[in-house]
Amino acid sequence: MMIAILVMYFGLMLFIGYLASRKVRDSRDYFLGGRGFGPWLTAFKFAATWESGVKLVGSPGMAWNAGWSSLAMGIGTPLCYFFSFRVFGQRLKLAFDHFNVLTLPQMLEKRYKSRAIRIIAAVAILIGLGGSLVAQFKATGEIFSAILGLDYLHGLFIGAVIVGVYCVMGGYLASVWTDFIQGIIMVLGSIAIFTATAEAAFGGLSFDLLPQLNSALASIDPNLLDVTGGGKMSWSNLFIILAITMLVGIAMPQQSVAIFSMRDVRTARVAMIVCVVFSAILAWTLATTGMMSHMVLEPGEVKNPDMVIPLLIPRVLSPLLGGVYLAAVLAAIMSTVSGSIVVAASSLTEDIFKLIIPGRHARRPMFYNRLGAAVFVLLPLLFAIKPPTIIFWIGVFAFGFLVFTFLMPMIGVILLPRATKQAAIAQMLCTMIAVPVWTIWLQKPTGVPALLVGLIGAPLVFFAVDAVYRKPEPDEDIMRLWEKFGRL
Repeated sequence: MMIAILVMYFGLMLFIGYLASRKVRDSRDYFLGGRGFGPWLTAFKFAATWESGVKLVGSPGMAWNAGWSSLAMGIGTPLCYFFSFRVFGQRLKLAFDHFNVLTLPQMLEKRYKSRAIRIIAAVAILIGLGGSLVAQFKATGEIFSAILGLDYLHGLFIGAVIVGVYCVMGGYLASVWTDFIQGIIMVLGSIAIFTATAEAAFGGLSFDLLPQLNSALASIDPNLLDVTGGGKMSWSNLFIILAITMLVGIAMPQQSVAIFSMRDVRTARVAMIVCVVFSAILAWTLATTGMMSHMVLEPGEVKNPDMVIPLLIPRVLSPLLGGVYLAAVLAAIMSTVSGSIVVAASSLTEDIFKLIIPGRHARRPMFYNRLGAAVFVLLPLLFAIKPPTIIFWIGVFAFGFLVFTFLMPMIGVILLPRATKQAAIAQMLCTMIAVPVWTIWLQKPTGVPALLVGLIGAPLVFFAVDAVYRKPEPDEDIMRLWEKFGRL
């Protein structure tokens, strides 16, 4: 039954990819879906891309290990959606439409009047999303292996081929349509395992579920009730998590593309509400599931927190619901992967190929678009077979690398009309060097997280350089953009 559910799920994804491919006519369709998505598709695209497979496997494991402190990410995510859509999103959408571009690097080029910044941004996207894709593909193979008992390579190839085919065929449109279905599956799977675990732990859902849970956790380990999990989640980490999640919508290219592709700025208001509800369901069901697993699993069974979900599925779910939850885990991974593939492909084709071979690209744009997507399926797949050390480290620092490379230049687009290209370029280059170096060589001996270094260092570099080169007045094009901002 579990296999049958997965086969139907994969078949549906491929069918959606085929339908999307028939709607794609040009590069604007392939990379932005025509920029006409309403609030529901926008919300599910943004949220499903952000809520990766780490959420459905890692969050219950973290909750099992650290208790209520694991909800820090869940609490921060609604803030992410508020800032992404209400604080940053409307201006970001206006800026993207004002400059009339296809990619984030092109928008930065138009804003800062610099070809160099476009190239730097494209390279950063290729490195950051490339490393992230290797990690996501690797997670796909490991989940197939842990839950279904398949060989790692077989699971890796199945997941990569499915998501690769529908992305190459349908581009961003396929990614949006599949993310909508995948988001629904993620919600259903999370509710299913929460309900089943509550039944196994306490005999079912009731109004006193949380008091029962807290009483049981206190008898196992009082630290599980502590806001820091007894030190397992430090105050500094809590602060970093909350701060960074607020910035995701503006600083991560695979997230901001959902804002670029909205129908209009009004879409952001409803999309934010949908995202918050989606996030709240996942955060509360998955965290409480992880904590309730203490009452279901034997202490010696859980060798590491990531094994909580693979152990729970056969214990509390029927084969049918087990298939639904496994599909939900894969949906979470595939939604993140598809968004990353399309954004990376857009930078490769529109910001690299188009500059290097403009004539060839102009003659066959859709060929190069699909070639770019295929490259970002095949290369991460090959590296994920047996990831070399350097790829492992790229996967580790990819998140901070992307967030802090784009943080201040993007804030300059929507909040700082006099921000200079020198400041943006200096901050991007410093971050692209500092985050990997700190992650690999300095984080462990100093005890200072690379994310904290980026959070403090990126603004310092940007404003220091900007103070030297700042112009007395922004140019006319930026003034016209700011007039549009004033009408919001």
